[in-house]
Amino acid sequence: MRRFIVGFLATIGTLVLLAVVAGVAFFASGPFSPKPLPQQMVLSLDLRALPPETTSTGLLSGGLFGSSRDIVETVQLLWQAADDPRIVGLYVEIGDEEGGLARVQELRQAIAHFRGKGKFAVGFAESLGSGGSHVADYYLAAALDQIWLQPSGGFGVTGIAIETPFLKGGLDKLGVKVEGGKRYEYKSAPDSFTETGYTRPARENLQQLIDSLFDQFIADVARDRKMEAGHLRRLIDSAPHESEQARRDGLVDKIGYRTDALEDVYQRANGKRDLVTLAEYAGDEARPQTSGEVIALVRASGAISSGTGNGSPLEDEAMANSDDVVEALENASQAKDVRAIVLRIDSPGGTYPAADAIADAVGRARAAGKPVIVSMGDIAASGGYLAAVRAEVIVAQPTTITASIGVFSIWPMAQELLTSLGVNVERVSVGRNAGMHSTFQPPTPAQRAAVNRELDIIYAAFTAQVAESRNLDANRIDAAARGRVFSGIDAKRAGLVDELGGLQLALNIAKAKAGIDEGRKVEIRRYPDETDRLQRVIDRLFKLAGVTASPNLAMPREVREVLAKFGVATRPGNVRLPPQPPLWR
Repeated sequence: MRRFIVGFLATIGTLVLLAVVAGVAFFASGPFSPKPLPQQMVLSLDLRALPPETTSTGLLSGGLFGSSRDIVETVQLLWQAADDPRIVGLYVEIGDEEGGLARVQELRQAIAHFRGKGKFAVGFAESLGSGGSHVADYYLAAALDQIWLQPSGGFGVTGIAIETPFLKGGLDKLGVKVEGGKRYEYKSAPDSFTETGYTRPARENLQQLIDSLFDQFIADVARDRKMEAGHLRRLIDSAPHESEQARRDGLVDKIGYRTDALEDVYQRANGKRDLVTLAEYAGDEARPQTSGEVIALVRASGAISSGTGNGSPLEDEAMANSDDVVEALENASQAKDVRAIVLRIDSPGGTYPAADAIADAVGRARAAGKPVIVSMGDIAASGGYLAAVRAEVIVAQPTTITASIGVFSIWPMAQELLTSLGVNVERVSVGRNAGMHSTFQPPTPAQRAAVNRELDIIYAAFTAQVAESRNLDANRIDAAARGRVFSGIDAKRAGLVDELGGLQLALNIAKAKAGIDEGRKVEIRRYPDETDRLQRVIDRLFKLAGVTASPNLAMPREVREVLAKFGVATRPGNVRLPPQPPLWR
């Protein structure tokens, strides 16, 4: 009965989704379809929340119909707008204090290209750096040729701070121990559960990381604002400042409200008051389009895990599922018109087998004759770095957080807590090491030794792959590994990445490796097709009913064509639920 009810509800949900899509399609094809854009306009970009690395396909986030755009599409649209003679300038709303610095650098590079075409870029912020522990909003603002700051907002950019809660003391009081191990001293991810504070190596590594990030921020902003780096650092060290003081110090250009900033934008646009949002511009068929040769774009975003996506039908999870990424790499490598592959990675790590499977797929794609170039986002660390290591060229932003070549395995053990509550857990097992990762009983010395052997094996395999792929000798790989985390610029010095830059640089390298002329336009084709949003939701609905493959949706051809304009495909799919391995990061 339960299976019948769930299946019935899944079917109803699917029909409702199709009705919504059909309704949206009607409005899109009728009198409510987008109007042609004016011949002179200013592009308006709201960056009070930075574009994510990938957009959701969930209903709750509004991702099903592409209402938000990820960093890749946002940057590509900015590059197209730079070449569009109708776009005369850019207006930016600023306010994301905690955004990833690598994404900020992607946007800064696109804005620099935009300004390099002789177009203006004006930004407005209600306040800058009011959180006091990050610099993302001002780092982005400095790329513009004029910064407006609200009088009541103030300038609170004071530097970069990392705070880590250490739970061991509290867990000890509860009677909860954490078992496991790590390789090696710089692999600090499990320390929150096993230490009462930063270890000396962890503090040293984190300080080196934020020093590198802050040094880049100071150097870039000082160049943008045409002031000495030492003077800028002193201004930051003496912050916060009220708005007018920030203007006098040259940190911002104008003090006023949003209306004042917009009036300035209209004057720069010769009195034209035509602001066009990024969404409106993305839907304009008259914008410059890429064509010709094909470069495949494959994404690995989120924690890397084995299997395929198992997210809720209402909201998806931030996971890079190895089966999906491997299949995408295989399909791209087999496509005859694909000349090269760019693998975009934004991942803090994940299970070792899953990351290793992606690395293997990268090697197989190269063996099939397709150059593979990796572009790193905010973070490509641990398993995220392993997935990249067999690429022909690895490109990272200077502020990308990467490396963390190491491994750990931890699990809680609550025997003392249960005993204090009067709970007794007994075990019946067969096999000497059965239940060795139990939450209820501690491992034996032999089982702890087995865990350590497995950590040693994984660490040796990880470092061997890096050493072979990056041509590093034993001394260099030891200096680059042991769990150390690097900024992109330090990773390049260590020999772990090849070039510093963003997605556009990775695409240019891919073109060169494929023998495509530098000035020739290319089509960037995503694998898998990320416009297949509706099908992914339908698959999840049918999965709730215990159905492993959703049926083919026999829609009329006319409806399918209209849906395709929205980027909604209706192909059947499959859901596979293999077992998950233990956490090895």
